[in-house]
Amino acid sequence: MARLTGGAPAWEAEYVEYVTARQRSFMRAAYAMLGSWPAAEDAVQTTLTELYARWPRIRGGHPDAYGRRALVNTCIGISRKRRREVVTDRVPEGATGDGQESVDLMDALARLSVRDRAVLALRYLEDLPVREVAAALDLPEGTVKSQASRALVRLEALLSPAQQAGETAGGNP
Repeated sequence: MARLTGGAPAWEAEYVEYVTARQRSFMRAAYAMLGSWPAAEDAVQTTLTELYARWPRIRGGHPDAYGRRALVNTCIGISRKRRREVVTDRVPEGATGDGQESVDLMDALARLSVRDRAVLALRYLEDLPVREVAAALDLPEGTVKSQASRALVRLEALLSPAQQAGETAGGNP
């Protein structure tokens, strides 16, 4: 194995560049799936550790697809372990406005299944095509489409009462 000075593998710089470019995207997706910044940080760190261990084998192929799949699996595992913990500090740092929109959305997302959150996060937050979401979740493309559609309907139903209550409280008819 080729080594750089200092004993680091030759491919390590390539891995660092990859992580630097993708870490923020991974954090957004993990937060959307888990609804907690600390849990998202744990998921991303676990995923990046797994990627590092396998980087020599995956770097020539499709590291993004592998990374997304590893992240989704990690988030599902964390979600199963947490089993609906109550999170009190939900507004992310740097939220615009009073943060109520973010809280409402995150509350609604937290009420969806982790699979629904994964589909929505990859499809709409990460703006991935259906084909790539299907590959990341190991699902047929038709299943991704129908699951995304149903998850959006559920999400809208969860948000509608909160939005209507806000409109009524604000004096709008």
